[in-house]
Amino acid sequence: MLKKRKLFYDSTKRVINSAVASDPDDVLKSNSKMKELNQQYLAINNLFDELVALIKERGYKDYNLEGAMRSHAHWLEKNSSIEPEKILSLRRHEKDFIIRNEGTYVVKLNELVGNLQWEAASKRGLKSKNDSTLFRLRAYQDCFNKIVSLDNRIGIKDNSGLKRGLDTRVEQLESSFNQLVKQANRRQKDLFDQLNLYYLILMMSLLTISILTSYFISKKITQPLSELTHFVTRFVHSNFDENITNPRVKNEDELGKLTENFVILKEEVVSQIRHFKWKVDERTKELADANRKLIKLNEANSRFVPKEFLQFLSKESIEDVMLGDQVEHEMTVMFTDIRSFTRISESLSPQENFDFINGYLKEIVPVIRKHNGFIDKYIGDSVMALFPDTPDAALFASLEFEKSVDSFNHYLSTKGLEPVVIGSGIHTGRLILGTIGNDQRLETTVISDSVNIASRMEGLTKMFGCNIIVSEETVMKLHHPEKFYLRYLDTIRVKGKAKSLSIYEVLQVEEGKHKASYQKEFTEAIEHFKGKKLTEARNRLAELNLRYPNDSVIQVYLQRCDEFIKDGFPIGWAGVHELTIK
Repeated sequence: MLKKRKLFYDSTKRVINSAVASDPDDVLKSNSKMKELNQQYLAINNLFDELVALIKERGYKDYNLEGAMRSHAHWLEKNSSIEPEKILSLRRHEKDFIIRNEGTYVVKLNELVGNLQWEAASKRGLKSKNDSTLFRLRAYQDCFNKIVSLDNRIGIKDNSGLKRGLDTRVEQLESSFNQLVKQANRRQKDLFDQLNLYYLILMMSLLTISILTSYFISKKITQPLSELTHFVTRFVHSNFDENITNPRVKNEDELGKLTENFVILKEEVVSQIRHFKWKVDERTKELADANRKLIKLNEANSRFVPKEFLQFLSKESIEDVMLGDQVEHEMTVMFTDIRSFTRISESLSPQENFDFINGYLKEIVPVIRKHNGFIDKYIGDSVMALFPDTPDAALFASLEFEKSVDSFNHYLSTKGLEPVVIGSGIHTGRLILGTIGNDQRLETTVISDSVNIASRMEGLTKMFGCNIIVSEETVMKLHHPEKFYLRYLDTIRVKGKAKSLSIYEVLQVEEGKHKASYQKEFTEAIEHFKGKKLTEARNRLAELNLRYPNDSVIQVYLQRCDEFIKDGFPIGWAGVHELTIK
């Protein structure tokens, strides 16, 4: 980063020095502008260093303030007497604020912490433990509020605070730099026009002198004067070609001296033109370098704003995108996530964490692009991808992830690290792609309930121990369902939704063939379970579990049977599994 700053400063200084050299009479003015640009650059540098210091103070994942906050939260989850559902709500408010940066979640979290502190203080039976709980709650709340304060001051998520100030100063520096370049270009053109005028006046003066001299002198000097006039004419018509042969001096009189002086003048003109061409070539090279930098900047923009977004918004380039541009389209949304990444990251340094995630993304992102998908956003180790063509493409990509993860795990084994397992959730529905933000900063995003459902699908992979789970809408819209091995898992209802949703497991070919061999028995057992015939369902499932102990879905239903046999069916249960969290 420091090297890039120095290169930018040196480039700016070279342009200003070039402007000074092209206009020696305007040195004081150019130096003043150089100082102004330098002050703007130093201000940006100081502001950037302050921004970096605040980001480091805030921390990330398990480091600094955020790391301390998570440490207190983990203690509360494991050691406090607070109900797990309330701890889960506390963490949900924390995560919602970090992702969405909305003040509503700050208020909710502080209100919940206040309630939990009151409850812990009111329980006097376990005073020592409650004192520790109160201390941890206060420490957790203090860390969270400090993070909120730092985020507001930094302003990266909503382009406010220091981030907005940095953008404004960069724009001011760009404006000053462009004005200086325009001034230098105008001055260069004026000098070029002035030089041509001087040359024209000089040539006309010489021609006039030649004509007057030929009128008053004798025939003795007519021929040398004609030769000189002819040379001058050829020199002018040749656009001041330095290869024009100089005239010979035949006499030592005034005409001879005139010829000698014109030769000297010709050499000086040629020298000045040569110097001028060198300056033009230098300026042309600088402009070419600036153009190459602009091209690289456009290429960098395309890495932050996917070109697919521009295509769906019917925009030629990022310059055409306006606040509020949006389009509705049916797409397939995929969420994929590394299992137990938090535990893995605890054993890695910050740099190793970034290398780990980037190495993983290097393997799976090409698979997404191979199947005509594109990345909407990265959320830590999670990836949200969109497939605009067919749901089939999303399923093919998720199945191909296995090879990519195998390759990544081979790399991890060389580093002495444990292998990873990923889960993918897929849902198909209508969504809105568009831009949000303000006039100073825009961001492309996707707004739809389909995104939330796809995220829930990914979360269910942990519950059922599956690698890929898709919704019923995705299965119904497959163009070639016969190319996939699908197994019905359950019918669920997401919290806050009235409509239930059937979900399916997507299997690799060999695994699909194996599970197809007992699919009929599995289906009958599930039908008994849904029909509240728990004894028959459990007997069938227990038999299947003995034969296929590695099938985690059978174990999930066995556990449900045991819970319902022990506690009875929930009130109003009709075979639909209710998700208790959003």
